[in-house]
Amino acid sequence: MKTGAKGYHMDNLIKIASNSLIVWLGALGLVVGFGMFGYSVITGPPTRASLQTVEGTISEASRVTRRSRRTGSTNSYFEMTLKPVAGAADLKLRVPTIEMAEPDVRSLIGRPVRAEFDSEQDVYVLRSGNREVLTFENTMERRKLSFRQYYVDGIALVIGGSVLLVIGFLLGLRKLRKQASAGGRTVEG
Repeated sequence: MKTGAKGYHMDNLIKIASNSLIVWLGALGLVVGFGMFGYSVITGPPTRASLQTVEGTISEASRVTRRSRRTGSTNSYFEMTLKPVAGAADLKLRVPTIEMAEPDVRSLIGRPVRAEFDSEQDVYVLRSGNREVLTFENTMERRKLSFRQYYVDGIALVIGGSVLLVIGFLLGLRKLRKQASAGGRTVEG
């Protein structure tokens, strides 16, 4: 056992933290919350200037739905094959189903389009002739919502984790005091 008040208190804190499930859950909430908060602040949708632009013809389009094994959530998007005018290799471009109606996607097959997309081939702007089927402003508004959700959820987890840490340490301190008053015997509660 360390000598002095500082060493005694540190030993108590370590004992409380190692024996309290509430403290562990609170710490986990803090770590995950700060991670989500950091992700939402550091990353974000690209600027329009950073998007790649290609003109070509949509040769085929299909709806793809993927289910996450871990969370069970589904992610649905349209995958369109774009044959560039310049004769380059075909591109597989993606548009979330929430951003574009299926009849609009089907109407683009066989038509010349101009697409602006990011490095992951997610489409932000899609124009066919004079008609802008998918606008940059609408796309950015929807995509920023998901980053805002990470931000809000991250803050909520940090607050919840902090509350759990305080409660866990207070309950652990109470238990240590009961043990000390009982002469060092293990006390339940």
